[in-house]
Amino acid sequence: MKTFFKIVNGFVQVCQCDDKMDAPQGWTATENHDIYKYNGRKREWFEISGSNISVIEESERIKRGIQFDKRGTYYNKENREEKKITVLDEDIDEEIFTKEVPIENEPFQFFDKQKNTWVIDSDKKELAEKQGEVNKIKYQITDAESRIGRSMRSVHRNRAAFEKYLNLDSLAEAEKEEFLSGLDKKLKDDFDKFKELDNLIEIDLRPELNRLEEELKSA
Repeated sequence: MKTFFKIVNGFVQVCQCDDKMDAPQGWTATENHDIYKYNGRKREWFEISGSNISVIEESERIKRGIQFDKRGTYYNKENREEKKITVLDEDIDEEIFTKEVPIENEPFQFFDKQKNTWVIDSDKKELAEKQGEVNKIKYQITDAESRIGRSMRSVHRNRAAFEKYLNLDSLAEAEKEEFLSGLDKKLKDDFDKFKELDNLIEIDLRPELNRLEEELKSA
């Protein structure tokens, strides 16, 4: 097998043919048969002296500026979408993409072009966290209100007894013991559950909900 090459419009054309054939007109024979796989590459890729032709090493082509190397992983500065460059001479708009790796597991970040890095948007993050707390407390209130239903019915049916139960500390010891001993255990359990859930809603949850909602309004 013979190998021939010639330069056409700044590109190296390579062909191979049977040993019995002479060199086609305008083509130069070479002993470097490996250059066939570089057929069609730019003239700058090669060192040529007469019939001697060789391919310049990749690292040297990059060093000389014959090829540019932007290989690597990039991230969109707006949405952090990942884009990979895997071959030489593939370009990418570095106004849109950056090699700076986004902050892991952080949804509230943006790319600061002045600092050339990702930074956390503290205001948005704080607002989102507060809104998350509001949603959590609303759920807790709804859950407590759904569980308070049965005990609330017992309270309504036995309002006088419940009022007395709430003010046990104001009763004399003998009167307190008499009242508690005559109180049905199931009813007492309902009274306790109502107190527990009512205090949770009105003392713990609702004031905190109001506070957070006011902060969100003023943010």
